[in-house]
Amino acid sequence: MKSSRSILPASGVEGLFFTPLPRWADLPDLDLYMDQVLELVRRSLGKPFSGDGKELTSSMVNNYVKHKVMPPPLRKRYGREHLACLIMICLLKRALPLPAIRSLLDTGREAETMPVFYDSFCASLDGAAAVALRELTACEEREASSLALAVDASTRAVCALALASLLCSPDVPEPEKKA
Repeated sequence: MKSSRSILPASGVEGLFFTPLPRWADLPDLDLYMDQVLELVRRSLGKPFSGDGKELTSSMVNNYVKHKVMPPPLRKRYGREHLACLIMICLLKRALPLPAIRSLLDTGREAETMPVFYDSFCASLDGAAAVALRELTACEEREASSLALAVDASTRAVCALALASLLCSPDVPEPEKKA
């Protein structure tokens, strides 16, 4: 019978996951220049996103503005809304194409104020990371854990793409009700 010990060391496991994102109130209430924005977003995302070759660049930010995924800067300065959008984009782009992210952000901004929408996003991420961490630390076998997490991630990515494609598609008229 196998023991119920974790496959991971007792300390440092949390570092494998997302550091808690700054909430809206923790984002600087100042206008920032591009280089300051890039550094702040990198620090906010933490270890899982540093040095992976997919770090945020000024060209990427300009592309997000061009494609209306986020609002344009005001006099080349970026505020809290820009920071929140960039943090969400950086996390979502690993699972969704840019048009789907735009639709999700547009829908969220229409339904709620940006501070509420962003803080809700952060809370969802915290919850998902906590579940994944619990599953990972409870698993006994590294190979089984890796396979289970990969299958789960793949399944969730397919579901997210399917839902996002519904958001991106033109409104489909509802069928007429029979009298």
